[in-house]
Amino acid sequence: MESLILINVTFNETRAAVIEKGVLSELYVERKSKPRIVGNIYKGRVGKIIPGMQAAFIDIGLEKSGFISVEDIHEDVFSDFFLEEDEPQTSKKKSRHPIQDILREGQEVLVQVLKESTGGKGAKLSSYIAIPGKYLVLFGTVDIVGISRRIEDKEERKRLISIIEKYKPKGIGFIARTASMGREEEEIKQDMEYLIRTWEDIKRRAEEHRAPVLLYEEPNLYIRAARDLVSKEIRTIIVDSREAYEEISNYISSRFPDSDIKLELYTDTIPLFVSFGIEPEIKKIFEKKVWLKSGGYLIIEETEALTVIDINTGKYLSGSNHEETIFNINIEAASEIARQIRLRNLVGIIVIDFIDMKSKQKREEVFKTFLGALKRDKARSVILDMSPFGVVQMTRQRTRESLLKTLAEPCDHCGGMGYVKSRETVCYEIIREIKSLMDRPNVGRITLYANPSVVETIKELEGENLKKLEETYGTKILFSPSEREVTDFEIRVEQ
Repeated sequence: MESLILINVTFNETRAAVIEKGVLSELYVERKSKPRIVGNIYKGRVGKIIPGMQAAFIDIGLEKSGFISVEDIHEDVFSDFFLEEDEPQTSKKKSRHPIQDILREGQEVLVQVLKESTGGKGAKLSSYIAIPGKYLVLFGTVDIVGISRRIEDKEERKRLISIIEKYKPKGIGFIARTASMGREEEEIKQDMEYLIRTWEDIKRRAEEHRAPVLLYEEPNLYIRAARDLVSKEIRTIIVDSREAYEEISNYISSRFPDSDIKLELYTDTIPLFVSFGIEPEIKKIFEKKVWLKSGGYLIIEETEALTVIDINTGKYLSGSNHEETIFNINIEAASEIARQIRLRNLVGIIVIDFIDMKSKQKREEVFKTFLGALKRDKARSVILDMSPFGVVQMTRQRTRESLLKTLAEPCDHCGGMGYVKSRETVCYEIIREIKSLMDRPNVGRITLYANPSVVETIKELEGENLKKLEETYGTKILFSPSEREVTDFEIRVEQ
């Protein structure tokens, strides 16, 4: 089956789904109520310096100050720059001096956001600057040439290095991203020229403005999807918003005029994610149990400290003997676990408890299958060998919260031990259903019966857009708050 990217826009919410051979592999959700700041570049002002932690707070103009560790500070100059490793082969420069000797309170510095603000903490910052393009990543003050680890062909690596060295100015660095593999020299050159112009503009704005100020903002989700998610295997984007379609089209034609990306505008009355069977898959993200085709299942437990994944045989009975049965289900589970890690964006420490196998050879085969399935993951991971008990321990890069924590909120009834869909998530489910109902003929009035807090959330986030929807379709939308669960709602239609 075809591999493609689906983009659904519902007013102030955008969702991007990556489909690989007919299977949902990744899902990204972005809401204007919680804007994404990873990758943004700011001119900030140094606040409190904490020698005991070798860290400092930086005011970047947000509600909470960001924090920077000494190892994330470039010491060559005090007006610092930042490096976010996208896929490079370089390692961060080790700091040789204590932070109190590098920074001073009130000093203005250039910083870039590494990780979103989470758990009451401010955003994690660094003073190494990295600006991603489609084929290259520009490094502001690191004069290097590198190639993505994922490009293994020696001749291709040599070709890309020669292209970069041919056009690269002195004083800045470039890394060839995986997407550069096989691309024409002119395409890579155009990407480099665009990144250089962007970097020059950032430096100019830094000179003109006092801290704190935003100097560079990463594009919205659907533009990033065209830039970062399209690959050799995925060349088709289907989007259900005309405005987003036109923005993506303009981006592709201006940045990559010779690109073979296939962009389609979806206009069917059946919602895009319903038509492609994505909505049922998204609902499963809220469930701990994941059924395997064979009848076995996974249990995925997300906690504050780590994520634990357990494999169970369930109804699985195939195999000539007990050991063979366990091996077969572990092999199937290995691939599905890799998909769930990407789909749910499981981050931090992950512990996987495979069913115990006596054979070392079989353990190695299962582990090899898991590593192979995880190769498609863009996030960096550190994975330890499988133990004799079948346990795999790993850490996965955290740049944003897991999908469950993005779409859900702690449950009031169990003191935060579990999660339920957040009010915002329920809000956008309701809006998508209302929009779908309005496409039907002879709909005069729609009444929503929902929890008072959900009704209030809809009015606060999307009240103006719902009024525009009423005017466009000539349909009245009424709200009837009622005492029910946050996730429970009813929509009635009258002619």
